[in-house]
Amino acid sequence: MKTLSEVKPRELLSNHIHIRLTDSDYNQIKARAEQVNLSMSDFMRRAALKRAMPRPLAAFDLKAYQVLCKIDAQLRIAGNNLNQIAKACNSAVALGEPVVVNTALLKSVQQLIRENGKAIKTIVANLAQSTVR
Repeated sequence: MKTLSEVKPRELLSNHIHIRLTDSDYNQIKARAEQVNLSMSDFMRRAALKRAMPRPLAAFDLKAYQVLCKIDAQLRIAGNNLNQIAKACNSAVALGEPVVVNTALLKSVQQLIRENGKAIKTIVANLAQSTVR
């Protein structure tokens, strides 16, 4: 992990290059930029400097991304619930009191993790079979 002193400040994009394009060339560049989800400016910079382009997203990839975003939100909730359970247990131990756990909450967290684990495995398997380049 980079420390703050190793991170370069972002350079301003203050210089311009003006080029003339036919409608056909413009439309092709625009379509390719959209295919890899880049602005035309970023696409042209990467192409001119021979930098790597992102892989185009297939329709499945986009759907998988949306599902993964929902799973991420659900797992955050589960993580918060687990933190609450751990805090309650730690407080009880520190006070010398018996540890009481909300088993219904714990079971719902376990179920959520199991369901999302299966969904993630399915998405990963389908992405691995994707032939989009």
